[in-house]
Parts: sequence; structure tokens; C-alpha cells
Amino acid sequence: MFFTYAADLPPDVGFSLFSAPHLCALAAIALLCFVCARRFRAAQASARRHATQALGLTIVVLDIVRTVVYHDMGCMNVYELPLHLCGMAVYLCAIHSLWKPDWLDQVLYTLCLPGACSALLFPDWTMYPFFSFVSLHSFAAHGLIVLYIVLQTAGGTIRPRLSAVWKPVLFLCVVVPPVAWFDVRFQANYMFLQLPSPGSPLVFLAQLAGGSHAGYLVLFALVILCVMVLMDVPFALAHRQKNSRSD
Repeated sequence: MFFTYAADLPPDVGFSLFSAPHLCALAAIALLCFVCARRFRAAQASARRHATQALGLTIVVLDIVRTVVYHDMGCMNVYELPLHLCGMAVYLCAIHSLWKPDWLDQVLYTLCLPGACSALLFPDWTMYPFFSFVSLHSFAAHGLIVLYIVLQTAGGTIRPRLSAVWKPVLFLCVVVPPVAWFDVRFQANYMFLQLPSPGSPLVFLAQLAGGSHAGYLVLFALVILCVMVLMDVPFALAHRQKNSRSD
């Protein structure tokens, strides 16, 4: 069943949220980020640059491997396109490894990092056996996205700023409408704009909205905005404290 797609899986072969394998995967990713961040900060600029480019390339190559394997499995379709936020993050990280505009810094940190962490905490691939291609690849891909952004933030390349929160907001304003149209047109659920991911906190938002799709989207947008602000607040406070000491 290693290369079996969801539609062909027998029932009850998946893993449970926060089961032993899931927790081990989370612990391994957290440990990798911690160790690599320490070494990355201590490395020279040239070593950081080479590591950044290598990691950006690795993330893209891993996604290409996924596409090839899915094609061989006969399951590459409109529901497997890189239209989830994490799917976009694959290519945003690759672009960032070569070109680092501030808007991309802010998008990666305030949107892609919490998005990838949420996917790892509440994976939507639990119907697969833990030791299957889809499951292992999903953990690896999301883990590398988290690692990339953590390294860039720890190394000071990404500098989160509360005053720049409008940049990821604008990014969403540009990206979300066409994805929402695609979801409706092809009955997909990219970026979970139609339905919440099972087992995730988004289910609570849908329940709170009382079955209203518009209400669900409004609550979803408010939560995203709150998360972006909360992600930036520690850096804003640290910057203010540093300025007060210098005065």
C-alpha cells in the first residue's frame, strides 16, 4: 500500500492525530529545526547562502518527485495542484532562496510558516498509512518548508515587522479570489475555502458559523489576521525594547 492513492485504500489503514508516529514526526522536525537554526546562525555568510539555495532547490525537487510519483500512480488531477498555501510555499521558498523582496519575507513568515505548522499538527492525509509515500512525503515537504523559514528568520534574512502586515494581507487579496473561483468551478477545496480540514480547528469555525459558508469565511479571515499580528508582535516588542535601551 506504499504507493496506493486514497481512493483505492482499504478502510481504517490510516494513522490517528497525535498518535505515536505523528508525535515522533513532529518531534523529529522540531529537533531538526532547532539544531539547524543554531548551526545556521553560527555559519559564515557564504555557507548560509549555499545552504539556503540548496534547501530551496531540495523543496522544489521533492515536489517534482511527488508529481512524477502521483502521475505514475494515475492520480494526478485537478485536486493535486499546488493551490494550497503550502503548495504555493514550495515555490515561494525556492524564489526566496534566490531573490528576497520584503513582501516575500513577510508572506513566508506570517502566512506560510503558521500554515505549514498547522498542516503538520492537523494533517489532512491521515487516511493514509503513516509509512506510505503520500504520508512520508507530506511530513517531509511541510517539515522542509518550516525548516527553510525558521532558518531564514533565525539568520536575520527574514525580519518580521508588524508595520508590514499589510503585505501578506495584500498577497491574500490577490491569491484567494482565483483559488476560490477554482474551488467552485472544479468542486475542489484548496486553501480550505469551502470546507474545513477534518480534525483541525477550522471545524470549530464552521460550527461557530452555524452552517453559513459566508460566516465561515469571515471567521477564517479574522483568525488569519489575528495569527499574522500575533506572529509579528514578539518582534515588534523586541524592537521597541532594543530602542528603549539605546535611548
